[in-house]
Amino acid sequence: MKTIKELIPIGVRADLKASWHRATWSSRGYAVPAPTRVKKAVLSRYGNLTGTWVESGTYLGKTTLFLARTAKHVFTIEPSPYLASRAKNKLRSKKNIDVIEGTSENVMPALLETISGDVSFWLDGHTSGGITFLGEQATPIREELAAIAARLHTWDSVAVFVDDFRGFGELRSGEGAYPSRSFLVDWAESVSLKWTIEHDIFVAWR
Repeated sequence: MKTIKELIPIGVRADLKASWHRATWSSRGYAVPAPTRVKKAVLSRYGNLTGTWVESGTYLGKTTLFLARTAKHVFTIEPSPYLASRAKNKLRSKKNIDVIEGTSENVMPALLETISGDVSFWLDGHTSGGITFLGEQATPIREELAAIAARLHTWDSVAVFVDDFRGFGELRSGEGAYPSRSFLVDWAESVSLKWTIEHDIFVAWR
């Protein structure tokens, strides 16, 4: 005998789940973090969904799968051997996804030399506790943005998304800490990108 959950169509279940998340978010006064669907809407609004995407911080691969629905290709970088192995197993049937095990500061410079056309970046490789990776730095954002800046002139449209904007200038102290929020703004302006902040995501694009 099927359970009540199994009797409800998958699409209806997804809509009910999204409605519940929206209601919960509303009850929190729309405080950050926003529901995943809201973050995906930000990616859709500013990014090129049919171009190439580079993601740092694969984690469970949910955003990777979302991007791969329409993207030409998704390169997702995961420094945790455990999470990278899980992601490779989960995403192995998707021909337009490459899961790369390694730190983004080591992987991105060479990877970006192979990419052309319209490129979007989802930078979420900073540690957030639990099973997420923590290396010598809490976030590789400085090295990631430096690698992007070095190749920016070679691409057509570009969008850069940095998650957890609220943590910049707040999380950890000393060497390897999150840079200030103004660091992100200064970087965007130094490479002539427009920028905004939506739902705890810093967005820079052209």
